Amino acid sequence: MKHSYFKIPGWFNYSETYDIIVDQIGDGGKIVEIGSFLGRSTHYLATALYNAGKENVRIYSVDTFEGSSEHANLDLPKDFSSTFRENLEFFIQKRMVIPCQGRSDDPKILEKFEDNSIDYIMVDGAHEYEPVMDDIENWWPKLKTDGVMFGDDYGLASVSEAVKISLPKVKSRGLGVNYSQEQTWYAGKNPEKLKIFEKLVPGQNTLKKN
Repeated sequence: MKHSYFKIPGWFNYSETYDIIVDQIGDGGKIVEIGSFLGRSTHYLATALYNAGKENVRIYSVDTFEGSSEHANLDLPKDFSSTFRENLEFFIQKRMVIPCQGRSDDPKILEKFEDNSIDYIMVDGAHEYEPVMDDIENWWPKLKTDGVMFGDDYGLASVSEAVKISLPKVKSRGLGVNYSQEQTWYAGKNPEKLKIFEKLVPGQNTLKKN
């Protein structure tokens, strides 16, 4: 299947990260995207998994599908939820993509996932300081012992500060090593698993464990 994610409005600059995930994730694995918007990144990931013969991997798209202040001046459809479902219809029908409409800090969303059950968690919802911090701390227990959490927009001060404050808090729960580059940050409970992403992080590791 040819990629067509680029036809969907939105932002997506971490395809190399998703390529590694597609290569590494096992049969029946779980991926959570916090902040899927209209499905641009979701479509890329689902297509790559489908082409790799990994149709049993589940992508859970957590989003209010109501947009945010970032989208105020953009020419976008009014009904984000319906548009997302239209964009991902093929993969939703195959149960590869499962929309989870609601806030990422909603207990009803969080309780859908057991602790130590998710392979990869992408944090790309609201980019203000408190929501980023809440997403890291609320979702960290859901991550498997060899899972990886990562996020976009590390170049924003609100995001980088939230990451730097939150990651020390979750170290007591088993944080190994974490990495960052200009836009994408990575954290995990297993240092060996994180080494797979080292090639995407040139230069000095600015978030090394103290």
